[in-house]
Amino acid sequence: MEVINQEIKLELKEEFTSVKSIFESLVQEINLNNANIVCWVPHEVSSLIQIGWEDGLLDDLKDFLNDKVPKGKWMKHDEPDTPFRHNFYEHIRSKLIGNVSITLIVKDSKLYIGKYQDLYFYSPVFENIPNQMIFCRILKFD
Repeated sequence: MEVINQEIKLELKEEFTSVKSIFESLVQEINLNNANIVCWVPHEVSSLIQIGWEDGLLDDLKDFLNDKVPKGKWMKHDEPDTPFRHNFYEHIRSKLIGNVSITLIVKDSKLYIGKYQDLYFYSPVFENIPNQMIFCRILKFD
């Protein structure tokens, strides 16, 4: 087994960014046949999500988050003199819908996810922190 460390740099332009094509390209570039890609996001208010790509799904998800975890409801958490004043809602939103880590499977040179699934990087702070990273440890089995 070979271990490969890879960093994926993102320049975010929206709250939800599809990263599926990035991982599909990575599989081809590194010539992965059978492997596990263990991913980790270092920023605590960001997450990785494996979710369907159906029309309207992300809009419904945004509406759900705005309804269930509204901005301005919880005000105890504070970061004075930053753009992140009272941003507890951002912390909770990222944990509700994703995680800071995900393991992807590569089988027969293809990313092994559901036919109708996509992978997203979620960052409610993309406007203040557009440059984000995904750290990957690739376990290449052949």
